[in-house]
Amino acid sequence: MSIQNISNKTALILLAGGMARRMGSLKQLLPLGYSTIMGITLDNVMASNAEEVIVVVGAMAEKTSEIAKMVKAEVVNNPDYMRGMSTSLRQGLGRAGHDCQLFMIALADQPLTETKTYNLLLREAGASSKGITIPVYHGQQGNPIVFKRRYLWDLLSLKGDVGGRELLLHFPEDILKVEVNDPGVLTNINTPADYELLKLQYAKRSMP
Repeated sequence: MSIQNISNKTALILLAGGMARRMGSLKQLLPLGYSTIMGITLDNVMASNAEEVIVVVGAMAEKTSEIAKMVKAEVVNNPDYMRGMSTSLRQGLGRAGHDCQLFMIALADQPLTETKTYNLLLREAGASSKGITIPVYHGQQGNPIVFKRRYLWDLLSLKGDVGGRELLLHFPEDILKVEVNDPGVLTNINTPADYELLKLQYAKRSMP
C-alpha cells in the first residue's frame, strides 16, 4: 500500500438506524428489485474503495444487522437512535480506526447511488485541500458527504436529529463540490409516494 493510500484511509459510515416516521414502516427494509433498499445500497457501498464500512443500526436492529452481516460489513448498534441521527453518527465514528483520515457519511436509503460515485468522491476528497466534499447533480447537492479528520470533533459534537450536512452551513468556504452524473445522490425516500417513484426508477435502470 502506498503512502498516499495510508494517509487517505477511509471509513464509510452507513447510517441505517432511523425510524422513518413519515413512511409508516422502516424504509431500509422495504423490498426493491432482488433485495431491499438497504441491501442494494450496501452492495454498492461494499464494492467501493473504502477501507472500512461501518453500518450503524437502531430501529429493528436485528433485521438491519442481518442484512449488513450478509455482506460482512461491520455493525454497530445505536441504543439511542430515538434521540436522532447525531447519535448514530457518533456511534459510527467511534468505531472507525484511529488511522482514518477521511470519513464518508452515507445513507442506507440511497440504492440508486452508483459505486463509481462513491469512488469518485473519495478520490476527489483525498486529492483536495478542502475539508468537506459533496456530490452535485445538475446544481443540486446530494449525499454522501466526505469529511477530513479535522472535522471529527465537529461531527462528534452534533446534537439531535441532524447529521453531517449541518456542518455545510458553518464551513461553506471549505467545501469541494464534485459534479457527478448520478441522480442517485439526490434520492430521498420519506413518503410512500417517494418509494413508488424509487421502484420505477430502479426498474428503469435495471432494464437491458
